[in-house]
Amino acid sequence: MKVIVHSGLVSPKLAAALAASGVDGVMLDVIGADETLRDVYHLDLTVADVDRSLRLLTGHGLRVIPHIVIGLHYGSFLGEHRALEMVIQYPVSTLILVVLVPLVGTPMEHVSPPPVAEVSDFFATVRVAAPRTTVNLGCASPPGAYKRELDEAAIDLGLNGIAYPADGAIAYARSRGLKPRLFEYCCSLTWSRAQETSFARVQVTR
Repeated sequence: MKVIVHSGLVSPKLAAALAASGVDGVMLDVIGADETLRDVYHLDLTVADVDRSLRLLTGHGLRVIPHIVIGLHYGSFLGEHRALEMVIQYPVSTLILVVLVPLVGTPMEHVSPPPVAEVSDFFATVRVAAPRTTVNLGCASPPGAYKRELDEAAIDLGLNGIAYPADGAIAYARSRGLKPRLFEYCCSLTWSRAQETSFARVQVTR
């Protein structure tokens, strides 16, 4: 069984304890704007605290799987590029990109996610900034036509994997000359050869 911890920000003590416990990996939301930490997460923390957590976790040799939530600040871009700048400073295992999904019953239920074109531009920026890093489109993204467009952009721009690919995404990858490979496990487990299943992803190879 693989054990992945979604830790949140960590103290030196917690980072050391995670390393000593032998967990297989640690996921961390990387937030690049103080305003988002304050107004969305309601935390009295700064971007420097996020960077410190990345430094502590990687410094202990943990397999770190950072997540960047695109449009987290009420559907607008704010801090995503700063988050990317932080991530590429460290030896991370896999970078997961997800997009804000407005959920019913939450303060953001009527918020529109960022336009697909803006998200696609960010995909391109990530691919250029981290050419050797495995970058996956994670399981959180708006459904329907938005998801179909987003998956096609991820394929065109060279992302390595897509969690829960939309109808037609696999055929689209093949039409672009790619050879999709299907895996039945979390997209954070790119490094794993284990056969345990949690959810599907498609990895496209060039």
